[in-house]
Amino acid sequence: MHAKKIFELLMSLLAYAVVSLLWFAYAVPDMIEQDSDLLLIMAATGSIIWMCATGCIVLYMIQKVRAT
Repeated sequence: MHAKKIFELLMSLLAYAVVSLLWFAYAVPDMIEQDSDLLLIMAATGSIIWMCATGCIVLYMIQKVRAT
């Protein structure tokens, strides 16, 4: 693997980890603590979108590894 590809992979993983941490450590708890149905729906919708994005990333990585 070339250094550029490893760098891109590691930066992508870092960005994914930071976004995940920010979402689940800061955004979701604040939304759940408040008494608003809209915020609960937003927290659930955001978490579902996060799960879909995670699945897509995993499938993309598997596809890239098989193609190489």
